[in-house]
Amino acid sequence: MLSKVLYLMVFGALGGFLAWLVTEPFTSDDIRRSVDWTALSLYGAVSGGLIGGMIGFATGLAWGTPLHMLRGALLGAAVGLLGGTIGVVIGQILYAVLVESLPVVGLIVGRILGWSAFGALVGLAEGVVARSPRRMYQGLLGGAIGGALGGALFDFLAFTVGTVFGLALRAEGEVGAPSRAVALVLLGAGIGLFIGLIELVARQAWVRVLYGAREGKDYPIDRSGAIIGRDELADVPLRGDPTVAPRHAEIQIQGGAYLLVPHAETRVNGQPVQTPVELDDGDQIQIGSFRMVFQLRVGEAVSRPKDVVRSPLPPPPPVPAGACPYCGLRPDPITGACACTPVAAPVSSPATTAQSGAPTLVGLEGALAGQRITVPPTGLTIGREQDNTLIIPDPAVSRHHARIAIEGGEVVLYDLGSTNGTFVNNMRITRHALRRGDVVRLGGTSFRVE
Repeated sequence: MLSKVLYLMVFGALGGFLAWLVTEPFTSDDIRRSVDWTALSLYGAVSGGLIGGMIGFATGLAWGTPLHMLRGALLGAAVGLLGGTIGVVIGQILYAVLVESLPVVGLIVGRILGWSAFGALVGLAEGVVARSPRRMYQGLLGGAIGGALGGALFDFLAFTVGTVFGLALRAEGEVGAPSRAVALVLLGAGIGLFIGLIELVARQAWVRVLYGAREGKDYPIDRSGAIIGRDELADVPLRGDPTVAPRHAEIQIQGGAYLLVPHAETRVNGQPVQTPVELDDGDQIQIGSFRMVFQLRVGEAVSRPKDVVRSPLPPPPPVPAGACPYCGLRPDPITGACACTPVAAPVSSPATTAQSGAPTLVGLEGALAGQRITVPPTGLTIGREQDNTLIIPDPAVSRHHARIAIEGGEVVLYDLGSTNGTFVNNMRITRHALRRGDVVRLGGTSFRVE
């Protein structure tokens, strides 16, 4: 997600620079004070269109498909063109009124409010590209903040950075050109940066790819009907697996709850689902070769009653006199115990090691929760890469994370220089002889040794 913030900031700045290159040959030094509304509107339309187009392209780039990039650039340019035209007119009016009434303070305040109005309307492009009212609001707010920051810093940067470059151009009479370049680049970067930051902070639900193409990638779920599938315009695009349908599943938002609606074979927490199922934080979704986790920001989950109406149980059948009331069999004539009475198993000593039988790893949490993995005599290699004996589709697990070996009757766990470390009973290890009951953790996945 942080990569998207960087994309928005860099491409927003690029859009501002392109706007300067296009408009500068037709711009005079007094454009901000000009009453030529046609020229001013054209300046705003071109600037807003290029900044909005680049921000839309960055949004599509974060999704990672060419069609998303093309659609983002075109929609962003269209919204930015309209928003820039309206925004620059509003900004000029505010600027002129405040400068007239407050000559000194009004110059700065007017520029801040004027650029904020321009940035807010250009920032709408992000939400339109995402087809999300929530993202439209976030883009509006982020653009307003970015534009205001640009207006606040404009004079300082114009008189420092702009003056340095302006010295080389002063002889040609283009004193205002560097200032306008700084202004538009700063405006584009600020709009992109704050749109991304607000989206990052305000996101409520997202899907993270744990295993498959673009593993570790987050896709925000901020509109009802978000599509998961092979379609290039899917909200969660799963590319490269022909078993994934173009519109394999969708996530609907109903009353604050997130419902996964399958349209083809889909598993949730390892179980196949054919009807809509409510998603909770941490639920794992498997579609084809892709494994994903649904995540909710703390406090966003809406608890809803999940009681199931059941028919009353039938009355128990009559039990013969002297028989056990649970299994209906006669008690043991010597001990008097029912045949169904459990017999306590002998308690193993805490010192009993995992080697006393075939050692088994029982998944406690994470990608392999609930699974039992028997360690063969040849041992195991553990990691995210396909050539491991035990593959863990967890982005926090290294490609070749650890290995388990049988050495002299001991089950020994080795860390293979993993990035996030290997832990036994919450202690980081490089080599450790495992004992029954030890809890091994690699990334977000943990096992109990049996």
